[in-house]
Amino acid sequence: MTYVGIDLEQFLRDPYGSGIQRVLQYLAIEWPADIASADFVVPVEDQFALLTPSQAAQALSIPFAPREPGSDLRAAVAASIAESGATRVKAGDLVALYDTWLLPEVSYLPAVLERFPLMSRCMPTTMIGYDTLPMSEPANYRFRPGTAGDVSEYFRLLATADSVVCISAYARDSILGRLRRDPALPITVAHPGGDHLDVRTGRPPLRPTFLRLGTMEARKRPVEILQGFTAAVDAGAVADLVFVGGPSASDDAINTAVRAAADSVLPVTWIVGATDDEVRDLINRASVFVSVGVEGYGIPVLESIRQGTPVLYDGIQPAGDVMAGHGARRVPAMTQDELVRMFVEYSAPGTVAGLTAEIDPDAVPTWADFARHVARACVT
Repeated sequence: MTYVGIDLEQFLRDPYGSGIQRVLQYLAIEWPADIASADFVVPVEDQFALLTPSQAAQALSIPFAPREPGSDLRAAVAASIAESGATRVKAGDLVALYDTWLLPEVSYLPAVLERFPLMSRCMPTTMIGYDTLPMSEPANYRFRPGTAGDVSEYFRLLATADSVVCISAYARDSILGRLRRDPALPITVAHPGGDHLDVRTGRPPLRPTFLRLGTMEARKRPVEILQGFTAAVDAGAVADLVFVGGPSASDDAINTAVRAAADSVLPVTWIVGATDDEVRDLINRASVFVSVGVEGYGIPVLESIRQGTPVLYDGIQPAGDVMAGHGARRVPAMTQDELVRMFVEYSAPGTVAGLTAEIDPDAVPTWADFARHVARACVT
């Protein structure tokens, strides 16, 4: 049996309900013990805790669970690990314990970046390749002064790891083209799942409601969506627009624009810090889910289709393309005029019915398949 060490330090330092952390959560929940044994490794004081997949899943689920406003997620995660009873070892013991090492997160932490090359000298290494890159979406990356070397090192590791599992063909092509990873090195694609949500039937609202879910980063075009919707309302469209997701970490002007619209008389709402249950209810009560711009994958597209709400998308949207004809429809929406036409057309009575009829929640990729692919990449 192959023993895999999975580095979870980035999550420990910065736990929040991101798409990457959803991947981690279900990698732990669905880890295939018949392919390989695995520990999720986290530093605790001067040692390392070796969490079993079930222990890791408990900690990784905390950011997605209901919690008190202002609660300290890092403290809650640390308490979960401390109370898990996980085995603890010294740093020097890690090399002897594992046959292969997996870095499943994006991390610029020096400790993580130093540990990975150490492991690579002793065993095969695997990484999960995510999302966009600074070279393809520079507006999405504004690094703190003094961190450029760490950022560069992370991407160097992604280009040289023994094996990489990418969440989409777009991510794979970016790594090969932009990072110039040697195409002779193993690099594969495995789609993250959407079956963490039970299949539900959408409940059409009293008036058309467009939902946009995700952080307010420039590549996801929240300001353009807002401007197109505002112009559609001025043109006579009667509808609501709901933004759900955290503020942009790279451009506060985006946050200011969305916040101002939500505070105005426009039918615009911005919800931050929604729990899993709240997100499910919001999706279930929307008429249409909108995903426009550049996504490395797009798990919310899958979540929407599982909840019975159809998806309109445009741009680089791997999950949308996976689900095209099964609840997702590509429509022109990359310019303001196109966005206005989209909002006006799908605000009209009866226009969403055809979209809804295409929904096939069973076509959504599964987390079990994703986890098995990652495990096989680690042992190959």
